[in-house]
Amino acid sequence: MKSSHRTCLSVFWNAFLPNNVVLVQALGLCPILAMGINLRYGVALSVCTIVTMGIADLFFALLAKRLAALLQPLVYVLLSTVLLFGASVLLHELISTEIYAHLYLFLPLMAVNTLYVYRSALSPSVTRNRLSVAMADSFGSSLGFSLVLCVASALREMAIAGTLWQIPLGYDARFPEAAHPFIGFVLLGFMAATLQWVKQLFRRKEEEELL
Repeated sequence: MKSSHRTCLSVFWNAFLPNNVVLVQALGLCPILAMGINLRYGVALSVCTIVTMGIADLFFALLAKRLAALLQPLVYVLLSTVLLFGASVLLHELISTEIYAHLYLFLPLMAVNTLYVYRSALSPSVTRNRLSVAMADSFGSSLGFSLVLCVASALREMAIAGTLWQIPLGYDARFPEAAHPFIGFVLLGFMAATLQWVKQLFRRKEEEELL
């Protein structure tokens, strides 16, 4: 049991940060570049991603063995599309029409984003893994994506409007150009470089301990 828990934690942590889907694998960039300009939008998109990807991966871990391997990626994308469309309806009806107005076009399209397409390509291997390992990888990946999205959204909102969660921060400096996708791409580049620098520091420390 302890070994199983360690395996799940290791899989989760590796997917969450060391092998982050955005900063290491360069997946899911478009939603961050286009919509990651406001923390409220970032959190809403993150929650939708975590829930829909978790449900899709759970479905495949439990039931997709009955599907032919060639059909599994297609079914994964179609299921994700339906789930994301349902999430957009719930967002509009129950949470915020303002957030929905900014995200409604992107939510259904997330199903053909590289993040979901990559997960669909992994669907045959998901069905071969234990449920706990498959879900640890799913939540690690979606939470890792959400972390990057929310950090980028917060930093860009602070630069564009001088607010955080639309609360004024009390300074006058503004950088409206931060709303441009190019600036978001540059920011992701700095974040990816920082992650690699931290990984190098830990790797050197481990090597020094072995000497």
